[in-house]
Amino acid sequence: MMRRLCTAVAVCAAAVALLLAPGSGEAAPQSGRSGPSGPRSLAAAVGEPATVRQLVTISSRHFSSTTGSLNAWSRTKSGRWVLSHGPVPVVLGYGGWVIAAHRRQSTGTTPAGRFRIPAAFGRLPDPGARLPYRQVDGNDWWPYEPRDPATYNIYQTHKAAQTHWRPTYAEHLDTFTTQYQYAIEVGFNLPGGVHYSGARHQLVATREADTRAGGGIFLHVRGDGLTAGCVAMSRSDMRWLLTWIRPRTHPRLVMGPHHYLATP
Repeated sequence: MMRRLCTAVAVCAAAVALLLAPGSGEAAPQSGRSGPSGPRSLAAAVGEPATVRQLVTISSRHFSSTTGSLNAWSRTKSGRWVLSHGPVPVVLGYGGWVIAAHRRQSTGTTPAGRFRIPAAFGRLPDPGARLPYRQVDGNDWWPYEPRDPATYNIYQTHKAAQTHWRPTYAEHLDTFTTQYQYAIEVGFNLPGGVHYSGARHQLVATREADTRAGGGIFLHVRGDGLTAGCVAMSRSDMRWLLTWIRPRTHPRLVMGPHHYLATP
């Protein structure tokens, strides 16, 4: 969400993050014991079902953390998780983590929880992604305009003349020249029943997203500072991730503070 805010807020990010208390109320992922150094058994600790054969974990020490580590895991035929890539250093939202069910728009927080990995996009050509990938052009937008729930948190291939998204509530994707070189959608607060409306000349949802929670949460290339809720990493690591994830493995993303993901 509005990555151009990142440079302005980066200086005060640490102070803002320290003011945030850990969220509560949502059940943590199923737990198991993790290794003393952290990531060794985190994949096993979160307890994903046997159908999930690729797992991306993003973790840090505290809810107030604004940096963390990403690890990519593959599940063997015997059911054991092995590390395929990582740890990769990442930056988070300037507001730290918040439990996904409690997230609110414009708070700069990164949602903690379990998520699908539905699709990807980028300003650069498809690097060989197995996920559905769209190369961004000057017509593409991502709105999260609370005044327009039908289009909220939907990738839009153009902006209709009668659409009135406020500038701070819609991203013109092609203008994020670094961050959106490569990006992966996080399945947070996505709507359902997305279809084209001839009356609106836009993609709209029949099951609308929660307009309080915010949208536009991605994994993307790192810019100059922290993000406004996304997870950002180097371009080379994003490219690797895009070419590694395969939909047939039922991939999942699990992210948040380590103790929240893998409580003994």
